[in-house]
Amino acid sequence: MSFRYSPLVAVLGLALGHRAAVGQASSPVAAAAAVRAAAPPLFAGSGRPEPTPPQAGAALKLSYRLRLTSVWPQESAGGCRNGGEETIEGDLDRRPDGTYAGMLARHTILLFCGAHGAAGAACSLTLTGAGPVAMTGMVLGDQHAPSGRALRVTWLPAPGQDAWVTGACAEGFKRAMREMYLTTPHAAEFPATTLGAGPVRAALDSYAWKVELN
Repeated sequence: MSFRYSPLVAVLGLALGHRAAVGQASSPVAAAAAVRAAAPPLFAGSGRPEPTPPQAGAALKLSYRLRLTSVWPQESAGGCRNGGEETIEGDLDRRPDGTYAGMLARHTILLFCGAHGAAGAACSLTLTGAGPVAMTGMVLGDQHAPSGRALRVTWLPAPGQDAWVTGACAEGFKRAMREMYLTTPHAAEFPATTLGAGPVRAALDSYAWKVELN
């Protein structure tokens, strides 16, 4: 099982150490550029494995109930906090081509506290987001999964997703954060379960998600 840090965490420097580049952006253009530069690729590693067809064995489920919950680092700085929580929940249904798809609900509260602007003055903001995301899942061979297969899911905000950013940070930075939230793709990868299998819950302390799959 492998997961990627959420770009929401990456751009704030909670997990990947990019806080200075983003926090010191002093214009909307610079802020947006810093946000985009900090967001990591969907998957790490030297290359993405090619999708493989389902292997022989027990059939995969026709539909999955999926819940992803962020496991973001929670930090305090001078009386304010970095952190928050995000959940993605809904159903993924199998399509005729063997992939999975669904519209899932995303709810986010993201807290940022740090230096911002050319002068390096500290500020804080809160991003609150809610709405649907369009998720697709691709079946891969996975020798470490009990079923021999994994689901690689990717998702993007869908029409109806919105975000509200409040706080004392510069307006350009707040606009860039909102734009990033509403346009950045996300991804995760986890073992696929077979027909008759019970619910699966897994948390990886070194990554930024925990998954519940049924």
